[in-house]
Amino acid sequence: MPVIHIETFKSSDEKKTELAGEITKLFCDKMNLKPEQIHVVFDEYEPNNWATGGKLWSKM
Repeated sequence: MPVIHIETFKSSDEKKTELAGEITKLFCDKMNLKPEQIHVVFDEYEPNNWATGGKLWSKM
């Protein structure tokens, strides 16, 4: 029972649904699992709560 955690900026339910479907399909194909065995968890952040290279994404 894989649990896949994705940390990302906030996005639409449509985009998350598409991504979760693609990830689920990949795990099913490569690991011989059923879709109901795959869990995808989205941890979403605002750009002002994420920094790279010392700079907030909201300022880039």
